Amino acid sequence: MVGRRQLPKDLLVEVLLWLPVESLVRFKCVSKHWYALITSPSFVEMHFRHKRNHVHLFICNLTLTRESHSIDFSLLPTNIVQGVAPIQRTVHQLQCTSDFWSIIGPVDGLFLVENASVFDEGNAHLALWNPATREVWPLPPASFESQPFRDHDDQFALGFDPLTQDYKVLYVRTFWDEEGLGISPDFFVSVYSLHNNSWKDLRPDFPDCCNLHKSIGATHLNGVYYWICGLRDNIFRMCTFDMGSEQFGEMQGPYIPYTQWGKLMLRGDSLAILVGGFGRLMTSVYDVWEMNLEGSWTKVLSVQPQIGAHKPRNVWEEDKMIFQIAETSQLVLYDPTTRQVIDLGFQLDLIIGRSWVFNYKQSLVQLKRKNDSQG
Repeated sequence: MVGRRQLPKDLLVEVLLWLPVESLVRFKCVSKHWYALITSPSFVEMHFRHKRNHVHLFICNLTLTRESHSIDFSLLPTNIVQGVAPIQRTVHQLQCTSDFWSIIGPVDGLFLVENASVFDEGNAHLALWNPATREVWPLPPASFESQPFRDHDDQFALGFDPLTQDYKVLYVRTFWDEEGLGISPDFFVSVYSLHNNSWKDLRPDFPDCCNLHKSIGATHLNGVYYWICGLRDNIFRMCTFDMGSEQFGEMQGPYIPYTQWGKLMLRGDSLAILVGGFGRLMTSVYDVWEMNLEGSWTKVLSVQPQIGAHKPRNVWEEDKMIFQIAETSQLVLYDPTTRQVIDLGFQLDLIIGRSWVFNYKQSLVQLKRKNDSQG
């Protein structure tokens, strides 16, 4: 009997690259050779960037009642057309949870979940989550010096250090001036390393741009995280954090006349700013400015949706925009080329509920399990 011949490695890789993450997770059990191939960093990156791995809209919808919170994580199809309600594929659902704060990401298909006890049986405050592989990795608690009688808020950033191939979490805690005491804000910064599974406190030379404004999604690009930190004389001021050197920096954003506000985001593989002027909500004009490789900025898109009062939530496929309608709290997709408005089928909580809209690609990035050895 003639023995079975194995596929050449190049052909095997080409076939596996076309498969979804769910199938590849199962195929890791075929043999040690397949496991080593599918979990190798080179294959994980090739699969993430493969043309078969499309960008989807990933919606996190939080609804509050007197008794509990209900959280639904839904994935929408890549092909969304007028007149056809898109099928919502439920990735994860949490009913009767006691608490949920926020979700940050994605970076390479990973999310950072704040108050992650809803995912883990323990009492983890933070956890990394890969929805495609269903892996959750609780982070150990970070310790900060206490500041009695002072209010504080927390900000997080998830990024990747390309030199050490390490995922990191930046944790910035700001203690604000207590009214009447004349105390200036204090900043405490800690960085978590997935490789080491530990936090490291930093004593950084924190830049003057200390007010880090929240972005649309994770504004992490090539090992650097970006925030808008102010607008002065129609020029955006920006703050950066290098995941490799673990240093803060400052840079100047674009000069945009008649700008009232701006939100930083990613447009494909480029850093971009979504800006709005002084118009009313229902007649607002939105411009998207994109940063070029040399650091200059160019306006690449201008949108004036003719819809009721609304709030922008994200940009999809580089030119389509997601809006939340104020009166009905619906999520809609607006195509500026055809001027079509497509209802995405989400009825958000009008009172206290929250929602997050992400551009998401499935990922094979593996999180360490609790019984894994370090290193």
